[in-house]
Amino acid sequence: MAKPLPPFSGDTTTCPKCSNTDAFTEYKPEGEPRSGFGAWGTDLPERLERRCARCGFIWEEQTNPPVEETEPDAAESPYFANLPDQP
Repeated sequence: MAKPLPPFSGDTTTCPKCSNTDAFTEYKPEGEPRSGFGAWGTDLPERLERRCARCGFIWEEQTNPPVEETEPDAAESPYFANLPDQP
């Protein structure tokens, strides 16, 4: 079984090879190979591919879990923000 990917490290991640703090992020669906490697159909999971802007090192991280959307409270809706209070 494959080792689990580390969680997404955010916009200010640090390259594990050269310690640069600037990296590009690209979404990769399940089965898509790493950039420049192999063919489709690999056992790679859905992930975020990170690539260092300085040295080009590539590493992978988990995608964020989905955010559950809830119905906004009508009183907090911006649509109602400028309406006068009811008598």
